[in-house]
Amino acid sequence: MSTETQPRILIIRCGAMGDTVLATTVIDPILERWPGARIEWLATPLASALFAKDPRIARVHPLKHRKLPIWLSPIKRQLIRESRKQPFDLILNLETADFFRDLARRINTKQLIGYGDGATYTNRHNVENHRDVLRAAGLSADEAHPRLIGDDLPPNLPATFVVLHPGNSHTGAKNRVNIRAWPTERWTELNQRLQAAGVTTMISGTPNELEIAAQVASSDTQNLAGKTSLPAMTALMEAAQLLVCTDTGPVHIAAAVGTPVLGLYGPTNPTNTAPYAVNSEVHLIHHDLDCSPCYGTPRNKTCTDNVCMQAISVDEVFDEVLKRVQPAS
Repeated sequence: MSTETQPRILIIRCGAMGDTVLATTVIDPILERWPGARIEWLATPLASALFAKDPRIARVHPLKHRKLPIWLSPIKRQLIRESRKQPFDLILNLETADFFRDLARRINTKQLIGYGDGATYTNRHNVENHRDVLRAAGLSADEAHPRLIGDDLPPNLPATFVVLHPGNSHTGAKNRVNIRAWPTERWTELNQRLQAAGVTTMISGTPNELEIAAQVASSDTQNLAGKTSLPAMTALMEAAQLLVCTDTGPVHIAAAVGTPVLGLYGPTNPTNTAPYAVNSEVHLIHHDLDCSPCYGTPRNKTCTDNVCMQAISVDEVFDEVLKRVQPAS
């Protein structure tokens, strides 16, 4: 493939929004090596919207059901069928599940690199794991980091502002405790106190988070929940002075575009998936309790009262914001 000027490359990372943001680590090193490369991505439908305005990605294959067997998955079958007519030059498989390894091995390609296929996944930050994949493929890795390309800014934004994103990917889920959520009344109090202190706030959110965003917003707060595409949200985060958010996709978006992040963490372990920033600060507020972190453990499924998130007070979040943002005089 060393003589190829326009290789066809497939990236397999079919996870949540934050997982996908971290996986963008591999894009720029590919284009550094092959500026004319055609990069395709196997992603979830929601996360694939991150690339709607990204000229680096030529095509997204939206896979709704990750675990669906190949013979039942039109997208998986299409990838295999098309690769027989036009093989990929390189596949970077950033998934760890065996069913994705099986899929990657069935797609016709000149070279396959992934965890268990030339690279090693260990208990470290996923950016470091993805760099190992790059190294195994002979690509530049030491300076590789997540990077996103957004859209135009939403209109009528204030000159300076802090973004509050009170929802997360589990908002609105039925029959389960949203253990990553910070209490809505605390978001509301934080917003009111910041405005009283002279800090201009904006509320962001997805269409699934309209209810909580409306509860947190005040008459003096511009509420953009459900009104921005992911590329527009990326631009919003890039323009912000600071993002305050729990462990969900926007913390990774903000970090990837160089905006300081104040993350409210409880049940999740940031070892693998903390926001990864190169040109900005990421500060996580969390309290180590006997039961946390519990995400991915049996205890996670039995939690009925997310005390780890309730342990975070409005006072400490308010104080941390004011350390980083100069209120209007």
